[in-house]
Amino acid sequence: MTAIVSQFDTAHTAPILDTQLDDLGLRLATASEDGLVKLWDVSAEDPLFLCDLDGHSGPVHQVAWAPVGTGAGALLLTGGSDGRVLLWGPCQDPKRWQIVHEENLSKHGEVRALSWAPTNVGAAFACALSDGTVTATIHQGTVRSGETDVEHRWQTQSFAIHKGEVHAVSWASSVGPDSRGKLAGACLASAATDGLRVWSILEVQGRSKQEAVDDSENKEFRDVAWKPWDGNYDTLASVKGHEVIFWCRDKSSKWVVESRVDLEEEVWHLEWQAGSQLLVTCGTKEYRSILLKQQLSGKWDKIDLSGEVTAQ
Repeated sequence: MTAIVSQFDTAHTAPILDTQLDDLGLRLATASEDGLVKLWDVSAEDPLFLCDLDGHSGPVHQVAWAPVGTGAGALLLTGGSDGRVLLWGPCQDPKRWQIVHEENLSKHGEVRALSWAPTNVGAAFACALSDGTVTATIHQGTVRSGETDVEHRWQTQSFAIHKGEVHAVSWASSVGPDSRGKLAGACLASAATDGLRVWSILEVQGRSKQEAVDDSENKEFRDVAWKPWDGNYDTLASVKGHEVIFWCRDKSSKWVVESRVDLEEEVWHLEWQAGSQLLVTCGTKEYRSILLKQQLSGKWDKIDLSGEVTAQ
């Protein structure tokens, strides 16, 4: 049973573009066209404002909390129209946060989306950019700078995957146990104006290998989300217009459509939940959330979080 536990005024002066809870459900980040990210303590019934993060010079398109298990602690990624990706961490005062790393990707246009890698890769993230590029950045340890200062080392690779704006990027969770600290071997999916791509990072810097995808569906995709590995087979969920389209590999390892669900209104965002359920954000004038839950027969139940259940 899902219920609204709190509604509050964020005091943003422009539309909110993204909101994200951390993995523990203790902090909320809100990103807005006003160029600000606001942090909230939501551990109690009434949200408590913590601070503004004002590092961007334009609208902030997306925020992403580092998953528990990266070993990096509480970190928040923000990406915006200024082409910058900022990594924020808390100061000793919980109401103060500082930039601990910055990626200036403005030569590739705007940062449209962010995605953290699986925890067994380490502290790594991917960025979807408006010129068709996807970047992958990984933390490679620390070195001492002077007697007391510690310098963090990061490596970034750029991949020319698309010819149009990239709307979303997602990592496969089924990476090998020896992959920590390495980008090579990681597999990602990206959604863009020119279609869906599935690709893996090679050992050679900036090189990737694309997997075969059924090109009969090669139209604009708005979002993509790789299902967490369940021990059976890989599944991708993607968004095209009103439809959520599910993909799997056939016997030749080509990605083909397994099933589709028409929600009869624009779909904007996908997020896998525990138990292989898919949370969908959709709507035209007002957003609403729908949970897709697969039956043993393969059909999908559509559960409107206001209470209505229908079968596809």
